[in-house]
Amino acid sequence: MQSITSGQPAASPVETLGAASLKNGQILFGKVNKVFPNRMAEVQIGDQKMIATLDIPLRTGERYWFQVEQPIEGKLVLRALEFPDVNYANLKGAAAQLTAHFGMNSDPAAAKLAEYFLKNRLPITKETFQSALQWLKAADSPEAGLPIFKTMFIQQFPIVKEVFDALLAQAKGAPFHKQLTSLQQQLQAVGEKTITTVKLMAVLDRLQIAGRSQIQQTGLQQLVTSWLDPDSTAEMKSGAFSLLQKTGFIPKGLTEAFFLNNLMEGAQARTGFPDNPAIDKFHHGLQMLSRAKDGSLGELEKVEIKLQRLMNDIDQVGAKMPAEIQQVQKKNVSSEKISSLSFHMLVDAFTEVASGRTAVGANTALDDLLAYLNGDKQLVAAAKGKAAEMILQSDTQQPEALSLRNNEKLVLAHVMEAEYQAVDFTNGASVAFQLKELTKLLGLQLEHALINQSAANLEENPQDMETLKPLLLKLLNEQLPAGIKELAEQILNRITAQQILSQENGPLQNLLLTLPLNLGHAQTDLTLQWSGRKTKDGNIDPDFCRVLFYLELEGIKETVIDMHVQKRVINVTVINEQVAHMEGAANRYVNLLRGNLEKMDYRLSGVSFVNPKHERIGGKGPKFNPFSETGSYSGVDIRI
Repeated sequence: MQSITSGQPAASPVETLGAASLKNGQILFGKVNKVFPNRMAEVQIGDQKMIATLDIPLRTGERYWFQVEQPIEGKLVLRALEFPDVNYANLKGAAAQLTAHFGMNSDPAAAKLAEYFLKNRLPITKETFQSALQWLKAADSPEAGLPIFKTMFIQQFPIVKEVFDALLAQAKGAPFHKQLTSLQQQLQAVGEKTITTVKLMAVLDRLQIAGRSQIQQTGLQQLVTSWLDPDSTAEMKSGAFSLLQKTGFIPKGLTEAFFLNNLMEGAQARTGFPDNPAIDKFHHGLQMLSRAKDGSLGELEKVEIKLQRLMNDIDQVGAKMPAEIQQVQKKNVSSEKISSLSFHMLVDAFTEVASGRTAVGANTALDDLLAYLNGDKQLVAAAKGKAAEMILQSDTQQPEALSLRNNEKLVLAHVMEAEYQAVDFTNGASVAFQLKELTKLLGLQLEHALINQSAANLEENPQDMETLKPLLLKLLNEQLPAGIKELAEQILNRITAQQILSQENGPLQNLLLTLPLNLGHAQTDLTLQWSGRKTKDGNIDPDFCRVLFYLELEGIKETVIDMHVQKRVINVTVINEQVAHMEGAANRYVNLLRGNLEKMDYRLSGVSFVNPKHERIGGKGPKFNPFSETGSYSGVDIRI
């Protein structure tokens, strides 16, 4: 894993395993060092020396192309190949010989691929080379594709197109959160939604991938939730109602009672609202209250019973109103009582729509309810924008937010913290829980579930089948625009790459995980890479490890924190171009860090700060690369 992420040369399977790693049909370029009787010889392939049986006598000190034959009595057999007379004194000449042997001597892409294979001493067969060349030509980024072949051989992955496509998608380094956001936007733009697209959009919502666009979509809903939530304090309720007025969703100057009264009066003539059972019940309940608001208190009690039956789905929605409700006596009824009933009815409707009795399509249903409450779609859209603006301002502490009253600031802070900053990075348990939940949503356990659960169990408990990966697989089989399918395939390959690169390798445990992450209004990726020795119980050994945090931050830009742990003694190196600023800001926290580490039975030996520019001038600086060897990376890269 470290060799992949660092971009440093790594030994090929030939160099690592010697003759045992060679397979029938592989083509090698080597030198005959010594010749022995019975056609035996010492052959050097790269830096590896091995004893082999030759099919014909060869001269000592000469270089030849060899092809691995079926072993005889367990002994390696090499057959010398006849190549065209091409100068192979250098790499280009050797590559030209190889491509000529394969009948591709006029193909520049084949020449470049041959040079890469030879330079990195990768095992070659004609079939593997032809497949690799075909995949490389089909890739939209051939240069990024070359190192993938090295990764496949080093990690001993199957040499198949699916593995190549997955690793290439990961190596290209496209921001994962941007890909997910783009898919969500394209799915929303599709006119007719399928069951798969609706479920997929719900998963993307739960991944909290949209950042500003997510706040734009759900910010107004959260303000309404704070107003209607029974657990909200009076201060929170008044603040939320005031903010709804500032967004334009509720007209300014109206009290809560007047707003509800206007809803009741308008319900008698209201038509054309979206077809939704919860909204239908709310609409007919408002009609009941409108007809009964001037009746006697006794008749109102009958209305309460009718409302309760209606909201609990006991009576059919839209049924004819009882005569005693239509012909109530014209007497004064408490306006507080009417207002209370209508408010609780609205709370019930909003709660039912929000849950949707199912998570799928909840946001669409909430939008329909908001449209019913306001009656003007353009005003609702404008209110969403204003709500998102205020929420973001509260997070960034922009001057405009200072004009808000305390109760309004309280509501905005609560919404931002509860809905858009779900991960509390000061709490390890919270971070672990959120990472596990996000991992489940990606569908990384799909294959495990398919192997270990019966079809009946999957049907009864569809959680594993309603995650990102299985839904993307379903999406690719549906009739949708080519652009959506292409993007879905790219995301699917990113997920598959994480599964391929997360594996056990003897006593070592490797893990690669990339998740979308929202930090308030900012969006980024969180990539975690672990590679460490395992203890007897299968866990990573916390006494001996290395942790590398790679951070691309808005203010201080690229920052690397390199942490070494040896026998629970920790040494930390912070690498950043703004060394003086970083060191001055961090020194006040070193003692706090030392004390907290001691509480966990670790000892801090020191914290040092390094400017990467100064280190690179002397040629001593390490090359800190993320997983992808192409393009810039914005996120967090953790390696153990």
